[in-house]
Amino acid sequence: MTWVAAVVAGTGRPAYGGYARHGLRVLADTMWDDGTGSFHWQVDAQNLPSGTQVNERHAYGAAFAIFALAATARALRNDEALSLAQRAFRALDQRHHDPVGGGYWETVDVAGNPLLTSPGASGRDSIGTPYGQKSQNTLLHLMEAFAELYRVWPDAVLGERLRELLGLFRRQLYAEPGWLHGFVTPDLTPVPGPVSHGHDVEAAHLMLDAADALGETDAELLALTRTLVDYALDHGWHDAGGFYYAGNADGAVLDDTKEWWVQAEGMLALATMLRRTGDPRYEGRLREQWAWIRDRQIDREFGGWYATLTTSGTVKGSEAKAHAWKAAYHDGRAMLYTARLLRH
Repeated sequence: MTWVAAVVAGTGRPAYGGYARHGLRVLADTMWDDGTGSFHWQVDAQNLPSGTQVNERHAYGAAFAIFALAATARALRNDEALSLAQRAFRALDQRHHDPVGGGYWETVDVAGNPLLTSPGASGRDSIGTPYGQKSQNTLLHLMEAFAELYRVWPDAVLGERLRELLGLFRRQLYAEPGWLHGFVTPDLTPVPGPVSHGHDVEAAHLMLDAADALGETDAELLALTRTLVDYALDHGWHDAGGFYYAGNADGAVLDDTKEWWVQAEGMLALATMLRRTGDPRYEGRLREQWAWIRDRQIDREFGGWYATLTTSGTVKGSEAKAHAWKAAYHDGRAMLYTARLLRH
């Protein structure tokens, strides 16, 4: 939410600068644990660490904190935000980076030791990753956060790590003919599992963004990211508009629900491909994607986006419109950045 406020403030809306500064205060004064040099996963109403992960530190959470701080530093020219982002990156890199297997450990304890076996009965951490594995989801958002930070702080180590993450997506996570593995073992061996169309199209535009930040975008990367979007269109696209949630490696649909974040990332991915290639196929699908979002995913009466819809466009089950995971990030970024791309 802080990232969204900072980006909107950067478009010339100063009131949102106040929201971003509020977010900065929460990140710096409440979420940041100076004793361990890391961010708490969650706090209670009294601002005290809470929940079953109270003694764990998560790279996924740190990624979004760095992402928010970097955007706040850039939009508001805020030195405090940049300083905390730098400290957070260095602490994350020291605690979570795996110099042997590559990438980053998902979860460490308060002393900075990787948690490779489950401390409880669930077997999975706060974002659903099995302990001991590395997730495309976390690596994706670390890459996104590092790109955002690199634009305001072109540090050599940060650039090296950003380049490493981009390489993981280009090689170890990528599978022909155009999808990404969701989980890998510590040495980056893929773990069989479903194909997440939402994460794959999101990865496509974030990989290009990371390369742009480094100044290293090339034709091979564009071709590879294009296969990710094309695979999702070929195997995860609904004729009425919009992307299905998940499929398998053979192209079959496993989950045909319409999640708000998948539709948002799909829209931005299509706009990105249209801008980069000029292929009219992407324009046609982009128009259909926006029509689905405008007419079905957005609640035209009360505002906001429905979280989960069926393929017919009705709210699935008794799903609430909002929940703890549904910030303004996916839909906000998609609309802000798609609009920016279309203005070109």
